[in-house]
Amino acid sequence: MVNAGLKTRRQRRSERGASVFIVLLVITLLTAIGIFSARSASMVDQAAGFDRQLVQTQFLTEFAGRAVSAELGDGAAKSYLDKVQLGSDVCETNKNVLPLAAGTPIPCYKLYISEIADRVNAKSGTALIENQTVATSGSLGPKLGVAGLPSAAQGVFVVEMTEPFETVPNPGSEAGGQQNNAFRDVQVTLTAFGQIRPLDAGGLGTDPWCAVNASSTAASVAALRAHVTLKNVHR
Repeated sequence: MVNAGLKTRRQRRSERGASVFIVLLVITLLTAIGIFSARSASMVDQAAGFDRQLVQTQFLTEFAGRAVSAELGDGAAKSYLDKVQLGSDVCETNKNVLPLAAGTPIPCYKLYISEIADRVNAKSGTALIENQTVATSGSLGPKLGVAGLPSAAQGVFVVEMTEPFETVPNPGSEAGGQQNNAFRDVQVTLTAFGQIRPLDAGGLGTDPWCAVNASSTAASVAALRAHVTLKNVHR
């Protein structure tokens, strides 16, 4: 009887040890599942944010191309073409192109968002991109939190104008069918680069296109190229 009692107690101790092991195993599995679920939800939110930023960047880049096209069509084509021909800027799109002759400039002119924003504000009195504030939402996101600037986004773009050349005018147009005409049709290539990134609050970027490294690491970039024909441009 004594031996039987000892055997029963040993079995119970063994069962208690197995129960503790099973409970710990279940808790560990549930913890792992919870961590995985939380991580998955976080990654989904992060992916949704990146996708939203990508779509915004694509729209901003398209907007840049359209804005510069509108600027060229607003009676300023001649002055901009003259600047392109001077080749005083260095464009990414043709920086490796060799000039036809020594000392000949490679046609290029850059228009930054600040220049377009100034023209839009001068003509319409409105901002090109509405900034986010604690009180109001902006073009790139909702109202800011109590922390303020860390959650704000900034959109910038630059448009390069290159490769201008005179095209064959349409018959019957003001530039067509006449020799030594004072007008001409010109095609120019527009290459727009758009970028959305965290706000460079300190203005530490040395170039209006590039922010500080801490901001640029979370930036998204898109590019767009279009060939625009300018009609009846004065020579």
